[in-house]
Amino acid sequence: IGVSGQMDKVFFWRLGVFLVVTLLRLFPGDSQRVEMPKKDIEAIKGQMVVLEAWYTPTSVIEKNTVIWNFKAREYKNIISYSSGEIGIGSSEFRKRVGFAVSMPSTNLSIYINNTQESDSGNYLCNVIIPGAPTLSGELNLDVKVPPTPPVCSITGDPVLRGNVTLSCKSSYGKPVPQYKWTKAAPVSEIYFPPMQNEKQGTLRLTNLTKSMSGKYVCKASNTAGSDSCHINLEVSTPSNIWFIAGATVGSGLGIVALVLFLVLIFRRECDIEEEMANEI
Repeated sequence: IGVSGQMDKVFFWRLGVFLVVTLLRLFPGDSQRVEMPKKDIEAIKGQMVVLEAWYTPTSVIEKNTVIWNFKAREYKNIISYSSGEIGIGSSEFRKRVGFAVSMPSTNLSIYINNTQESDSGNYLCNVIIPGAPTLSGELNLDVKVPPTPPVCSITGDPVLRGNVTLSCKSSYGKPVPQYKWTKAAPVSEIYFPPMQNEKQGTLRLTNLTKSMSGKYVCKASNTAGSDSCHINLEVSTPSNIWFIAGATVGSGLGIVALVLFLVLIFRRECDIEEEMANEI
């Protein structure tokens, strides 16, 4: 029993060592990396974004060097701090990037003003510590773009019992915009597939009636914003309906005139026959 108890102690001791080593590998100490609470950040074009980062030093920080790099196709230095000096790297970030707090600091966060779609990519923060391993952290920034003002158009002839298609399109947006048509006046209405195609931005109206006249609004939207355009639809009477009606009336009058003419001819023939009979 004594030997069995010792073996159990050895087993649990080895198990404890294994768990500690595993946890250290999975969750290294703060002093071994740059902490970033958000690894994936989204921003909207034109707005400001803050890339948060910090570290826990094991010595004085005044001699440490902080470097932020940006990688889209290749790495570019965008801002750095070393020996009391702040340096701005790539020209595309000048006057738009800065440290969020006064340096030196354990808070390594930076801000980017007036974000552009081209700012999307990976950002790497390095802390170079004399006589110690370099600390690093990486995050991804995705700059979204609201839809450009859409353009509304109509195809088809908006006449009674006719068919038309309303179309709406933005030239750009990230993510790709979705489109939704609604009737705003005089009575609000919403539409569903297959009449409406939210990806293509089309609304098909068939067998038009006067009540379908009104203001139709198309809203282009994505997760970054929205914009809209509208069309005033006026359902009219076909121009050839008067020609058809005139032709119909004319035909009717012609038939009446022909009948009257035949009646007159018949009566005249009857009068002539009656006169001839009287003369005999």
